[in-house]
Amino acid sequence: MVARLDELKRICRQFPIQTYESIDNNRLAVYAIKLLQLNRIPVTQEASAVALFLMFPAKFSLVGFADYPDVERVHRTLLQLGPKWRNWATGNTHTGFSLNRTGEAVFEQVDAVLRNPSKRVETIRRRAPKPSRTRDPEQEIKEIEETTLFKEYILGKRSDFSEFAIWELLKSYPYAPKEALSDRLESMMENAKLAERSEIMKFLKWVKKEFSYVFTG
Repeated sequence: MVARLDELKRICRQFPIQTYESIDNNRLAVYAIKLLQLNRIPVTQEASAVALFLMFPAKFSLVGFADYPDVERVHRTLLQLGPKWRNWATGNTHTGFSLNRTGEAVFEQVDAVLRNPSKRVETIRRRAPKPSRTRDPEQEIKEIEETTLFKEYILGKRSDFSEFAIWELLKSYPYAPKEALSDRLESMMENAKLAERSEIMKFLKWVKKEFSYVFTG
């Protein structure tokens, strides 16, 4: 363990806060995963937590205890990289993580910003490639039709929904990253278009407007 910690300290240099304060935690985690992979260190949750803390302490230190990493924050961040959300990495907190093709592209963009702090981080957000569609459009449509929100929408209800309704539709939770939720909705709309289901597309456009606070702000 001591040897591994020494190795992490050797490869994980601390970045000035101004170089990463505008980069979201998910992208910083991608950078850490790639760094561990390049140095042939198993990408466990523990190794990732230490690496992120060493490189980006302002974002990954424990609140109130700045000398220690926030493992729970890292845990949530890593889970958000999986296929259900960002689709930038595969694996889990037990077996470790590895980047997929999209994750590799995100790493290249984050690396460029960290190397050149004058580069606008917004460029990453605009140009980061979206995950390729892997779901069957018809299956996606079927799942949408089975949700409470869609059924009530078809019956003419347009207000006073339970909070559960939108999270059931998105298969998500209230604290998920808004960008991930927006990506999820766009994926559903793409599948509705591919399936040529105009009524589903109309419903999803209504969801985007009615629940705009979920996706923006």
